Amino acid sequence: MLCYGLGSADRRKRFRLPIGRWLQKGGSYRNQAFSLLEVVIAMGVITVGIVGILGVMPTALQSGKSAQDETRAAHIAQSVFGSLVASAPSQFSAVPLPPTSVTIDLTASSSPTLPTLYADNYGTLTSSATGATYGIFIYTNNALPGFATTPPTANQVTVRVLWPPIPGQGPTPAPNQTFRDYMRIVSKY
Repeated sequence: MLCYGLGSADRRKRFRLPIGRWLQKGGSYRNQAFSLLEVVIAMGVITVGIVGILGVMPTALQSGKSAQDETRAAHIAQSVFGSLVASAPSQFSAVPLPPTSVTIDLTASSSPTLPTLYADNYGTLTSSATGATYGIFIYTNNALPGFATTPPTANQVTVRVLWPPIPGQGPTPAPNQTFRDYMRIVSKY
């Protein structure tokens, strides 16, 4: 049996022919283009995707800022602890915290009433609240169970880092502030 017209053999040839020759054999552009409805639907799908991505951006930016603050607070506390541990063997009663003029007495227990230190956005310690991003309070407790000696040779130091700092504020955080407490035992020996 022979097939004439657009049989299966012609369809196979049609897909192998360049477009110009296919049009000469009776093809049409209608089979080659997108309809207006298809274009509108595609644009709608793309728009919904872009709006969804843009809707998530503020949350992502806030999460990034929060993670940066948490990391910087830990680095600031580690810097304070590093200064205390480095100077404790030689100056246990008046450990300086460079580059500031603040000294910490590790032979006593104390609770600060004003921020002991401030730090800028880069984590640099300072005594001034001008340009500060973080407030730092340092608590000391020389009455540690198991470490009680006369004179005291160990102290539990708590560094509270809070942001944003409010000049003149006490160690209790305000409702719009975030804070983290870091504790470490600093020994003279």
